[in-house]
Amino acid sequence: MPNDHELRFAADDYKSAENRDFTTDAIHGGYHGTSSAVPIYQGNTNYREGYEGTNSYGRGLDKAGGPTSGALEEQVRILEGAEWAQATSCGMSAVSQTLFGLLRSGDRVVCHETVYAGTHMLFQDVLPVKWGVDVEMVNLCDLDALKIALEKSVRMVYFEPYAHSMEFIDLARATDMAHEAGALVVVDNTFLSPYLLRPLHYGADVVLHAMTKYMAGHGDALSGIVVGRDEEIRKQIHYMRILMGGVLAPMNAFLVHRGLKTLAFRMERHCASGQKVAEYLDRHEKIARVDYLGLQTHPQHEVATGYLRGYGGMMRFFSGSGVSLDTFIGRLKMCKPWYSLGDVETLILPSGEGADGGFEARVSVGLEDPDDIIADLDQALDAA
Repeated sequence: MPNDHELRFAADDYKSAENRDFTTDAIHGGYHGTSSAVPIYQGNTNYREGYEGTNSYGRGLDKAGGPTSGALEEQVRILEGAEWAQATSCGMSAVSQTLFGLLRSGDRVVCHETVYAGTHMLFQDVLPVKWGVDVEMVNLCDLDALKIALEKSVRMVYFEPYAHSMEFIDLARATDMAHEAGALVVVDNTFLSPYLLRPLHYGADVVLHAMTKYMAGHGDALSGIVVGRDEEIRKQIHYMRILMGGVLAPMNAFLVHRGLKTLAFRMERHCASGQKVAEYLDRHEKIARVDYLGLQTHPQHEVATGYLRGYGGMMRFFSGSGVSLDTFIGRLKMCKPWYSLGDVETLILPSGEGADGGFEARVSVGLEDPDDIIADLDQALDAA
């Protein structure tokens, strides 16, 4: 009989089943010990049991993550349908550990032309110059362009299915083409989360997230994760995690683990509010264009519909000429002009004014009442 006060990390007590919903797995996956919440295991050194219950075999400094991080990894592994998951300190540590773990000097990578800024800098300024990796940036929404890029030997195809450009890549077709060319497929799924899309289901070899965004969801925990199914790939990325650091802190692991329990409910709200806000912006006389997957005018709307549970909370819009960016931003009362996404608050990231005086802005629709979001945007646009 276990001690009632003993805290057990018994992730294996819960096994996902085919008929269990994502919401159930999110709540029950990853930890079933004797506490109502996963404990924050703060120690930087821990031990495994030796013979006859003695702690005779020390592990040393825990550079691969501790029990709290391990509970989170198991939770995400279940949600992604993966064989393994490795948590990291932030999204860029997930990207860096994956790329440096899997690429060698002389390798060639085909990368979608629009990726996260830090990732783009790695592919443009670091891997070719300091690592000896040949990188070709290609518009992967154009499968004919991908076909041409794959005519030469390639080690990896890297892309975000939905990213800042608000374009959607045909995941299954791009993955099949890459595999036929002998390439690994690495997908950054931060904008959609595993609730809306699970790229491993469509054949991706590695999936990563900046869990800082939707998966944690509350703007209070930097975190990243890498998941996959192949054990040899796991070993290569794990080795780089040990060498580079970037291990997820226990407190942040706790916060993300807690946040994931409500991911499904939050994403449903992001999707519903996103649709309503996009339709409002699309009708506004001062808005020239709105890019949102849920609008039928989006060029990849039908393709995305075949993959996604919902269209998410990310969009961008272009104002008409003569609309003042400074006035618009200055008049916002509730929406925040901050750099991030996937938060409970609505965040707006302007990209600067164009030559005609109009501007472009990215919107991460939050969990506020959508009518309140629209009212704030409306009064700011009226003033601009």
